[in-house]
Amino acid sequence: MDFREALSEGLKEMGLVLPAGAEKQMAGYYGLLTAAAATMNLTGIREPAAVAEKHFLDALALLLRVSFRPGERLLDVGSGAGIPGIPIGIAVPETEVVLLEAVRRKVVFLEEVVARLSLRNIAVVWGRAEEYGRREGYREAFDWVVARAVAPLRELVEYALPFVRLGGRFVAYKGPKGEEEAKAAARAITVLGGVLQGVEEYRLPLREDRRCLVVVSKEGPTPLRYPRRAGVPRKKPL
Repeated sequence: MDFREALSEGLKEMGLVLPAGAEKQMAGYYGLLTAAAATMNLTGIREPAAVAEKHFLDALALLLRVSFRPGERLLDVGSGAGIPGIPIGIAVPETEVVLLEAVRRKVVFLEEVVARLSLRNIAVVWGRAEEYGRREGYREAFDWVVARAVAPLRELVEYALPFVRLGGRFVAYKGPKGEEEAKAAARAITVLGGVLQGVEEYRLPLREDRRCLVVVSKEGPTPLRYPRRAGVPRKKPL
C-alpha cells in the first residue's frame, strides 16, 4: 500500500474529512520528508503506509477529540520533522501554527516544507523552549501547545506549559505508558500552573497500535522562575 492509499484509508476509518487539497499537500510533505530523511535524522520509519499511519494519522488523532476555533494559535514544541504541527496545520488551515525547533538543519527543512507547499498559516522558529518560554509574544500566548516524541512528560511540561495561555491546553502525544507518565508528572504539572484533564487512549486505524493523548489545562500562571535555563529540566525534572 502506498502513502496516499494508506492515508485515505486511515482517514476514512477515523471518520476524518480534510479540507479540499489537504491530502495532496500531505503527499507533498511526505515526498519532502522521505527525500530529506536520506541525509538527515528525521524519521526511522521508511515504509510508506507506516509513515502515513504512525506519523500523519497519529498527528491527526487530536482532531477527533478537540475542536479548534478560527484564529487560535498552536505551538509545536520540539517540532523535529514537523509532526504533529504540519499535519494539524494542513488539516485546520484557519489555525495559526508555530513550529519551534532547536536544531538548525531541521529548521531549514521545515522552512522548505512551508515554502514549497505554500503553508501560509504555519511559521517556523529556530530556538530552544527554555529561551522562548520567557519571551514576550510566546510566554502564555498560545491556545494550544502540542509535543510528540520530545521528552518524558515530567520534563516536557516545563518546556510546554509556560507557552500556554490561561484557559489554554497542552497535549502530549504518548505511547501506551502515557498514564504512568502522567502520574509521574503530577507534581510538575501543578507547580507549573496546570491541571491534568485526562489521558485519552486511542488506537491507530491500520495496525491498531495503542497511543495516548495526555491533556493538561492551564489554570494558573506559570511561576516566573520557569522554564529554568537550558539543560536543567532534563537533569533535574520537577
